[in-house]
Amino acid sequence: MLVMKFGGSILEGSRDFMEISDYIMGQSERKVVVISAIKGVTDSLLKLHNLAASGDEVNTNKVLSDLEEMHLRVCEELGIRCDDVRKDLDKLERIVRGMLYLGESTPRIRDLIASFGENLSGKILAGLLREKGVNSRFLTGGEAGIVTDECYGNANPLIKATRIYLRARLLPLLEDTVPVVAGFSGVTMLGKVTTLGRGGSDLTAVLVGSSLSAREVCLWTDVDGLMTADPRVVRDARVLKNVSYPEAIEMAHFGAKRMNPRFLEPAMPTKTPIRIRNFRNRECEGTLISERPSGSVVRAIGMKKGVSILTVRGARMVGRPGIAHMFFRVLGESHINVGMISQSISESDISVLLDSRAAERARGLVEARLGTLFREVLIERDCAAVAAIGSGMRGIPGVAARVFRAVAERGINVKMIAQGSSELSISFVVNGSDGEEAVRALHEEFELSKIED
Repeated sequence: MLVMKFGGSILEGSRDFMEISDYIMGQSERKVVVISAIKGVTDSLLKLHNLAASGDEVNTNKVLSDLEEMHLRVCEELGIRCDDVRKDLDKLERIVRGMLYLGESTPRIRDLIASFGENLSGKILAGLLREKGVNSRFLTGGEAGIVTDECYGNANPLIKATRIYLRARLLPLLEDTVPVVAGFSGVTMLGKVTTLGRGGSDLTAVLVGSSLSAREVCLWTDVDGLMTADPRVVRDARVLKNVSYPEAIEMAHFGAKRMNPRFLEPAMPTKTPIRIRNFRNRECEGTLISERPSGSVVRAIGMKKGVSILTVRGARMVGRPGIAHMFFRVLGESHINVGMISQSISESDISVLLDSRAAERARGLVEARLGTLFREVLIERDCAAVAAIGSGMRGIPGVAARVFRAVAERGINVKMIAQGSSELSISFVVNGSDGEEAVRALHEEFELSKIED
């Protein structure tokens, strides 16, 4: 059994739906299809929500009209009935009219509106398959069995319940039906719609595949797979044919394929293989993510821009238990994510890596709540985090020496260093202007353009 997920980057119009439906029909084994919203639609829905919540009726009507025109035009060009699509568009309009009247919203309403994109594209694809003689049925994420907590906007699936419901609802359909499941959304135990956050459709596909013991989960997108580096930075970067789950998680943290590492977690206990492929270049086999360990010491070089270092410093920190706890509690309670952590052996300073957009807010919170404990609270802006990633470096001496020698030879100063006990990656922070050169230096040092899988 195969699970296929089609991302929004390859869904722009009727021709894409036609091509995808033809591909689905050409796959002989049992299959479940997971679908994203048409490219740009989720952003339009979130804009629609914000306009309605602010009471901007003129622009709300324009965005509503554009969304309706887009989806009905696709139906017309495909020659399929659009009754189900019209019903969803009418429902969306009623919700938005209510928001305009009240002039306010809630996180639950925001998620409900955001979920319409996948529902609309899913109904179009299922309708097209039926028009071509395929017995197909559309299901929302909740109808398929995705159950989550109530963390609206970035909900977490309740894995045990979700697996039970997915098996109960999808397995009977597979005998004679191609289920088309909306990605990105689920429901709470009370049936309220939630969204799964960035990469939510990938997470939906992996939940389905791992629950139904799929042979493979194929994520169709607009890139050839995971690469040894960003090809915009390194011209001779290569597609990796095989990557282990831990390596893929590290690569996702550094922006590979715009992946959210959360989607890999359900696959690991069941050892479900995940393949990333380019629908525009189907001759390329893409990248297979599995439990298979790789042989290379370093497999990829990742980089994350737009980050800042927040450092707290002071003699009162030395030998005083609980300082780190208080510091990280302030950040955690304010939902500020920490990317890297470094502390000097003298215990007189702690540095953390943050998204630059959160750095100033983090400094203000720390100064307001813990200012008496620290002599200084500093921000270093415009940084880049770089990582050498590979499960093959575990237990191999000299890898760190090669990393920092290669960077030093390019005259690049390292501001901060981190390596976890798993030895899956070596990460460090440099000036933002040095980030790309550091990536090129490491790619050359480890000869990743010659990598063989």
